[in-house]
Amino acid sequence: MRGFETNFTSVISGSFNALGVPALLLFSAMTGFGSLAQEQGLTLWMSVLSTVLIWGLPGQVVHVELYGLGAPLVAVALGVAGANARFMPMTLSMMPVFRDAPHGRRWNYLLVHMISINTWAEMLRRGYEIPSDRRVAYFLGFSFTCMVAGVIGVIQGYLLFEHMPKLVSLCLLFLVPVYFGLIMSNTTHPPFLLAFVLGCLSGPVFHQWTQEWGLVLSGSMAGTLAFWLRNRIPFAKPGKGPGG
Repeated sequence: MRGFETNFTSVISGSFNALGVPALLLFSAMTGFGSLAQEQGLTLWMSVLSTVLIWGLPGQVVHVELYGLGAPLVAVALGVAGANARFMPMTLSMMPVFRDAPHGRRWNYLLVHMISINTWAEMLRRGYEIPSDRRVAYFLGFSFTCMVAGVIGVIQGYLLFEHMPKLVSLCLLFLVPVYFGLIMSNTTHPPFLLAFVLGCLSGPVFHQWTQEWGLVLSGSMAGTLAFWLRNRIPFAKPGKGPGG
């Protein structure tokens, strides 16, 4: 397949495909995070390390919020882990993509850390179109480019904090969930679409019931119900991925 003759060209292809909406999205969202981190008293290096080591915007927001409140390290670690718990099912759903890849299994620890909403959606949509021995290289090129864009955004937001209205920085933070919602709403993969619709319907109800746990409860209910219905009703039977 053209563009995947070697690992190097696969990395370049992944980087090229990331240099668009995915990288721009993370650059913008992380600009908002950088502003928030500066407001909460983190140093620039702590803000960058929070991005690279946590690599999940909800977990990063929890990190800086708890840090600003002076919470103990254990509470910060548990809060970040809970906010990023969604990466477990995302990782499990991506495992078949790399099943036939010839890379050493120890590299899986690096691959798992590089997963984000962007890379997860990209690999499930395009991964099976890439030769199995080039998927890891493509994934690393795509995800590393996204991470670099995110780090640059953090630095920009941190340095421009005094000149950026707080409302703007908060709106930038919401770009990631909005983009994720657009990805899921445009999918032709029935279980994903069903989970998205159920989440949209149940989210406001659970939020009115309990603001602290509304998102967790609605997400758990919608995902579980979509999984249960996937093989029980005809239109919910799974396809090949987010692209159908």
